[in-house]
Amino acid sequence: MAPRLRVLIPSKGGKGYPPTAPCPVNATEPTPLITDGFEGSIWVFVKGYNGDHKAGDGDEYFKGRDGISYGIVVKGKFKDDFNADEVLFGNVFEKPIRDNLPWGTSIATKFMYFVDPTVEADIYADKPWALSPALATMSHLSLASSASSESTNNGVYVTEDTGEWLEDNGGDTLSYTDTDEKAQISARRKWLGKKDNRRQITVPKDTFVGMEFCNGLLDFNTLSAQLPPPFSLSIPLLKYWDGQPVTYVCQNRPPAGQSPVGTDTSVHFSVAFEIVDEEAKRALEAKGGAVHTSAPAPDKKIDKDDKEIARDDDEEEENNDDVD
Repeated sequence: MAPRLRVLIPSKGGKGYPPTAPCPVNATEPTPLITDGFEGSIWVFVKGYNGDHKAGDGDEYFKGRDGISYGIVVKGKFKDDFNADEVLFGNVFEKPIRDNLPWGTSIATKFMYFVDPTVEADIYADKPWALSPALATMSHLSLASSASSESTNNGVYVTEDTGEWLEDNGGDTLSYTDTDEKAQISARRKWLGKKDNRRQITVPKDTFVGMEFCNGLLDFNTLSAQLPPPFSLSIPLLKYWDGQPVTYVCQNRPPAGQSPVGTDTSVHFSVAFEIVDEEAKRALEAKGGAVHTSAPAPDKKIDKDDKEIARDDDEEEENNDDVD
């Protein structure tokens, strides 16, 4: 049986990093995501999830995302204009991982660059990281300039909708011969995969942005990474766990020479997947390790926490009717 997990997001109204507040998993209703850099909603889906703050089985999401094992869906508005080359999305770690990297890391790194040529990474740093331009790396992306356009992206998915917006805001006409969503995604990622193209695009703060990051590479039932052919590799992540959460961040590109990890960088929002299983913790401690977390210890009164989250949702709906 896989170790028990929990998911954390930033506390409402605070900084975008570190994530410290529990987030419902597999909920069909949105959870408010409000930081000093972003205002909107978030959904987190994990297939086969049996951890803290479970709010459903996720069928409403996974039935439309074949082959996907987890997804992070964010919809809302950034609080400042930003250039498409300057806002990044990816993983950061507060402690070194170089002494705990599994066999097959070099293969996994090659796969990472194969899937996303825009990624930049330093997994051997004291604070490791792997980040890509957010608008290029998202699995699904929508950009809308008007409130009426927001209605096309209601629900637990983000429907790809970027071509017209990019063309109207300084970009080229995206070239694709098919009208299906996969063709549009491929055209958007190819065009935004070029730095010069990204630098042409400024996203105004009143733009409604829908971002969905999802894949089938992480299996939370076995806590392993599954690389498809031609790489064909399975990596047992729990065996190499060093006590740190897996944290995703959406943040500004740091100045040259500065680490992108930490509170000195402007982080718009973050999502952490954290092991809270006591047996896994004891096994880690027996090896001389320790758990690293930015959040308080898990509250055993989960129902109480869930009620507080639901109450926040109600308050948010009353005070922010214009946010999804």
